[in-house]
Amino acid sequence: MTDSEHLRLDPDLLAVMRAGVSAAVEHGAAFVAPPHLLLALLWDPRVGPAIDPLVPRETIAKAAEEAANKLPEVAEVPEGPLPERERPPFARYDTLAFRSIDGRSTLYLDADAFHVFMEGAHRAEGVYRPKHLVYGFTAEAVKDRDLLGLFGSDPAGVTKAVDAL
Repeated sequence: MTDSEHLRLDPDLLAVMRAGVSAAVEHGAAFVAPPHLLLALLWDPRVGPAIDPLVPRETIAKAAEEAANKLPEVAEVPEGPLPERERPPFARYDTLAFRSIDGRSTLYLDADAFHVFMEGAHRAEGVYRPKHLVYGFTAEAVKDRDLLGLFGSDPAGVTKAVDAL
């Protein structure tokens, strides 16, 4: 794979992902769930104003609190052979990890957040921006009743609201 085939993560997307980690930490979650990412998108200076009138903020905030109590559907990635009595330095999972805004915490995406992230990546060309993460959410909402509930009744309207960004 050459550099031209890689998808670059826009600094604004990285800021959203870091804000999602911070939201998860604030809610006491061990993994970043979709509602944490939605809160982060609402805090984004460009995407937030576009989607805020269309999404049920109170529902998202409640789901972010409840996510701390859900078991993530991620698999731990086993470490390769280690010297006798040596333990891995940390657990690794079959997903992505991001740091918090303050850099003190690193959390992995849960399985649902990872699927949303990857759906957004499929919709990006060259550079993955926050609006592509919104596209990932709306694409997954069609298949997932819980995500649809986070978007209210108009995921297509949310998509249209960020198209111009």
